Amino acid sequence: MKPPTLLIDADFFIYRASSAAEEEHEYNEDLTVIVGDFRKGKRRVESEIKDLCTRFESDDVVLFFTDRENFRKDVDPSYKGNRTKRKPAGYLKLKNWAMSNWPSRLLPRLEADDALGIAATSGEFENFVLISPDKDMQQIPCRIYNLKDEFTQTPALAERKLYEQTLTGDSTDGYAGCPGIGPKRAGVLLDACKGDYWEAVVKAFKDADLTEEDAVRNFNLARILQVDNWDHENQLPILKCS
Repeated sequence: MKPPTLLIDADFFIYRASSAAEEEHEYNEDLTVIVGDFRKGKRRVESEIKDLCTRFESDDVVLFFTDRENFRKDVDPSYKGNRTKRKPAGYLKLKNWAMSNWPSRLLPRLEADDALGIAATSGEFENFVLISPDKDMQQIPCRIYNLKDEFTQTPALAERKLYEQTLTGDSTDGYAGCPGIGPKRAGVLLDACKGDYWEAVVKAFKDADLTEEDAVRNFNLARILQVDNWDHENQLPILKCS
């Protein structure tokens, strides 16, 4: 069989490499300058991609990146508003270098997760592995390597993960989900609904004195796009409506 194509969440690797390549130069007690060592960052990225290629015995690589704009900001302007930390020094230069050195994809107003989800469900790649440490990628039914474990996510478990994320929210991304519902409670609710997940989600929000519109908003924030959720001709996401 042909070696797999490696679909890589490059945002993660570029951020990690540029963080590791930062250096502090203290000129005096009042002046410290932070710089990015571009050569060090490049070596880190090259080494990590080489390690992935060795692991999967493949040199067929596609890197995925996040666009500057994000459609989820239209769904909820506070999305990721809690992320105030700056990007590491040299991040953008390292990103541009990586995009020019490997086949890369960046779709307008989408995160790397969405571009990965669309590619993984498009049928374009017959044999591939999606490489990302992000738990949200468990919404995508495919072969996944999360840098610790390798597994194949089934369509049923991928769908369930989406509704679990809708209920629990994600504090890292700045959306709350349904108040009072964590992973354990979400599991109980989804187990009890016998497959009609959306009805159970809406009921949970209404039981919390919220509305179906609140459920829809959290769903659209939580969902990693797949090919059926992407209007390829107009380059727009297809959102769920109430």
